Amino acid sequence: MNLFRFSLSLCLIVVTSCVAIGQDAKPILEAAAKAYANTPSFAVQVDSRTLHLMFAPEVEGELPRYDVRATEFYRAQLRVKRPEAYWLAVQRNFEGTLSSSVGHNTAPNTWSVMGRAELGQAKQGVHVGTRYLVQDMPSEQFNRLATTRLGAGLMEDMVLRHFRADGSLPEGTIPLGLVEGDVIGREHVDGRPAYRIAAKTLDGGPAIVWVDQQSSLIVRTIVQRPVDEPQHLRRPTPGRRLMVVETVYKNQQAPAAFLSADFLVGNPPPAETLNAAKLGFVSVAELVKLADIAPGAQPATTQAQATAAPPPEPITAPPAQEETPEAIVGQALSYEQMSGIVLIDGEGGTATGFMTKIRDVDFVVTNLHVLVGNRKISIKTLRGEEVPVQGIFGAVGGDIAIIRIPKGEGDLRLASDVFQTSKIGDKVVVVGNRRGGGVATQTSGSIKGIGPKLIEVDANFQSGNSGSPIVNLATNEVVGVATYSETRQVEVESTEAAQRPGMRRVTPPPVKVDKRWFGFRLDGVSRWEAIDLGRWNAQAERIDKFRETSEALVAVIKFDFASARQHPRLTSIIDNFESRYRAAGKSSLNAATEVKDLFRVIRSISEDGVRELTTGDYYDYYRTCDYWENSIPSQLDYRKRIVEVLKKYESNSSLYLSRMRSGER
Repeated sequence: MNLFRFSLSLCLIVVTSCVAIGQDAKPILEAAAKAYANTPSFAVQVDSRTLHLMFAPEVEGELPRYDVRATEFYRAQLRVKRPEAYWLAVQRNFEGTLSSSVGHNTAPNTWSVMGRAELGQAKQGVHVGTRYLVQDMPSEQFNRLATTRLGAGLMEDMVLRHFRADGSLPEGTIPLGLVEGDVIGREHVDGRPAYRIAAKTLDGGPAIVWVDQQSSLIVRTIVQRPVDEPQHLRRPTPGRRLMVVETVYKNQQAPAAFLSADFLVGNPPPAETLNAAKLGFVSVAELVKLADIAPGAQPATTQAQATAAPPPEPITAPPAQEETPEAIVGQALSYEQMSGIVLIDGEGGTATGFMTKIRDVDFVVTNLHVLVGNRKISIKTLRGEEVPVQGIFGAVGGDIAIIRIPKGEGDLRLASDVFQTSKIGDKVVVVGNRRGGGVATQTSGSIKGIGPKLIEVDANFQSGNSGSPIVNLATNEVVGVATYSETRQVEVESTEAAQRPGMRRVTPPPVKVDKRWFGFRLDGVSRWEAIDLGRWNAQAERIDKFRETSEALVAVIKFDFASARQHPRLTSIIDNFESRYRAAGKSSLNAATEVKDLFRVIRSISEDGVRELTTGDYYDYYRTCDYWENSIPSQLDYRKRIVEVLKKYESNSSLYLSRMRSGER
């Protein structure tokens, strides 16, 4: 792997933080819309799953019950070179017993391919029995059919809507068709930092969108929509039907470098049966939780929909579901234990903490990363009483903070030796401010692993659970502080590949998703250090600026001058370079000289930043929480790799110039 590629892909793990951000997402969504609308060429593979869910009537005190009526899988491969060149291949599969309810048969579909090279005849590839035939198409028919296939498959997908075959955009000026967007977290997707945004579609349906922080491209979406079932399919018991569309965007290139042959309709990609495991989608239960679907959360109805809406649709009782840990345990903690839970609010988001004694002194325990971005924090008990803050201390070597308070309450005792008193398989419960809802909720599971600093559980804690106590129900002791989750896509070696070594793999290897939840142990903390919240946040701001500069430098490397220009230190530099580059005209020698000068200047800026970040008096930021994207070691390592790439292009400006002119990223 060459240095250029490696510098843009520093991590192979998808990591999910437990922090809710609460930032207005409008500028991020607008940048994403511009990235798609302004690119002259684009390539992507889109994998999508549509779940048709039938919910039983809500029963107070019980978990929502649902039945998966049908699942549709959709894969599209798209190549566009504006204004004329266009290539689209689509495959759909369907799983379910009520095929008529979603309008498809149960037979898997093979690829349908369409293509049109620049100034060439539009063509379509179709399957006739076992044969694959290519036929000419009138241009207007090509435009209608291509747009219909994208629209029908992904219901006006927020990315593909920018690449209609006729070049038009849907009516309306709202970016991506989303409103009321808020940043609710930052995560790594395929090793790249991404914003996680909660928003609504134009019809009021909830949506979750992941936007790559560096490229502004959308990498994943989850959209929830209500569905009206035809009268003749309704059943005698009331209920509600929803449709959840999960979409993943792979191998995106904006812009992309194409040859004319890329738009010819030859043989289609190899057909395969699409399913959740093969596409790397999470389980249905995980998707339902992630989309926060509940019978009471039905999207708003427009006036037109209200006029035409039929009566509430019936449902038969769904098949019996396996009992979840929550259903088995009920409220696992006593009143005295619950009295020790506190909710934490600040400018940087919401989180959880709990009151306990450490060496006979009363403290609130939470995560260190909860404090970042908060000039002032508010701590309240479940009765709504404010808890005064007398001092803050951080664990050296762990993501744990303890906040001294005048007097604690509750009965949450710390385990003195987790390894001695707990064992793998013990039942645990995590109680906290899940997703920042302002209430203490419970997530149950068991201990999966114990390490010197960490404890792993399978309790699905989420954003807002940062700082929640992990209570071992066998001992009624706190064994850890809920801190972060980690999701990996694990490649599964196929039998065919194992039996035929040396053969070139034609299709991508199957993958499975492995999600894990971790908390820091308190009994492993050997030293505490006093924290000045003002200095702490000043350092956080300092590192944020360093990270933003790194992202702007990467934008230059990727020829994304529009994004790089947004950085205040690079605005005039990029403007001057583009002016001199245009003046160079067709002279490759003069243009290469301008490129060399550009990289000399921004390399100097990059190296100065490294020196600035490695000097000065500041805290050990986030301690040893190396999973956190803003930690000093990871940011310095990232910047040093960027510097190496900048040196490479400074010494070989002709290479960068060649890639810039060809559109190679």
